[in-house]
Amino acid sequence: MTVFSSINEFEYKDTFEGIRKDVIVSQMIKALQKHFPSICDKNYELSLFLPIFQRYILENSSISHELDSGKIRLLNTSEFTEFEDIRDSDALDHALLSKLATLKLNGKADSVIGKESPLFEVKNGKCSLDIIVQQTQNLNTSFNCDVPLIFMTSLETEPQISNFLKESYTCSKVEWKTIVHSSFPAIDKDTLLPAVFQINVCEEDLWYPCGSGNLIDTLYFSGELDNLIVQGKEVLFVSDLDNLGAIVDLNILSYMITNEIDYLVEVVERTANDSNTGVLATYESKLRLVDYKCLSRESARKCKTVNTNNIWINLRKLKNLIESDSLNLPICSSETKMIIHNSPLMEILHLQTNLGDCIDFFSNSQIIKVPRNRFLPLATCEDLFLLNSNLYDLDTSGSLNLYPLRFELLPSIKLGDEFANYETFKIGIPDIPNILELDHLTVMGNVFFGYKIILRGTVVIICDEDDVIIIPDGSILENVIVRNKSQLEDIDKF
Repeated sequence: MTVFSSINEFEYKDTFEGIRKDVIVSQMIKALQKHFPSICDKNYELSLFLPIFQRYILENSSISHELDSGKIRLLNTSEFTEFEDIRDSDALDHALLSKLATLKLNGKADSVIGKESPLFEVKNGKCSLDIIVQQTQNLNTSFNCDVPLIFMTSLETEPQISNFLKESYTCSKVEWKTIVHSSFPAIDKDTLLPAVFQINVCEEDLWYPCGSGNLIDTLYFSGELDNLIVQGKEVLFVSDLDNLGAIVDLNILSYMITNEIDYLVEVVERTANDSNTGVLATYESKLRLVDYKCLSRESARKCKTVNTNNIWINLRKLKNLIESDSLNLPICSSETKMIIHNSPLMEILHLQTNLGDCIDFFSNSQIIKVPRNRFLPLATCEDLFLLNSNLYDLDTSGSLNLYPLRFELLPSIKLGDEFANYETFKIGIPDIPNILELDHLTVMGNVFFGYKIILRGTVVIICDEDDVIIIPDGSILENVIVRNKSQLEDIDKF
């Protein structure tokens, strides 16, 4: 069997922006066949990519493939299970933990906050990986169990994550391992051919992780799914590596097993900081994950919850769906622009699938609304600003606890492009201010914070492009708008 044998006979002969669809798919196959000797190590990835590319071309009539906002229906509260309704700490059976495994998703190295994001200090000298291992170690020690911890990495992030874990946690009370996420070739949008072949160079940035939906294939074809089932594991708890609130909850595990739920997704109340987070909704009467930006203005205003990507999956049910070829997940396309070796700007097309879209394929799936502390993302420097502040305390179990007087009401944080990556963020804000009484913060331009600063109420600091604003040590900013450095002369200090 060759890598191309999984391609089906063409069923559609209509055109796709002026070119017959079967011709487009045929050209892709020929391009891969022609250059296949140079990428023989990509056999497995291409066997997954080709059927998705074929579906993408044959099932659609537009290159944009954007969702129709008019067909998106937000879920109402009656379609959620409330966490408080299932909470029963007195009746929990700790033995159920023997049936659980956990997995942390980590794809392409974060290009927003920085490539080393899992290793950045988050709290008390600990990085994300430290905190996640600490959480699992505390679970296993407290209940004398052996919940394994799996990291799904990419070719880009595998070395740094594996090396860190080997150096720091070889003898810990946690059985951890890494499995590598598959990658797909980036597509030149103009030619609908692989960009890597257009320039005849195999560069890492021209192969990208093919979405969280690839977790299913990776688990199955790596043998890890069967391995977990043989160990007696019945449930897999999946969450993002950058969600430090995704801790194993025995209430949810017990509810899932007792009620024989096959697939369970956690959602939380939306805050002002969640503008780019996915939303679980129905599209053309099917449950799926949609981008917040795809919502109409009216739906965006009414949207009250966001997807956490905390997902609980029945492993045997998952295996049955895979082996019956019943998981044809919706294909999501995204576009980006890239300059390669001083070549003209190339528009790149990425095809991905999302694990969250599995919800419509399981016969007994549910959505549960959980407390906000189960969703503490660390995808941007704005997230880092919050978690590294005195709003949160990191306890010995690895839990990040919100300052009690906030009642889960987080301040809105908006930082300009000058603070978009970790290096510039630390230069501009070397010491996170006291924000216990902060409601909103906007910082734009060349702004530099000193030490031991207090922010209260609404604080807006916008610096002109040709100016610099330095906030002195010990400053107290309360309900102010600062547009130039002269305004700082009247600010009180300690």
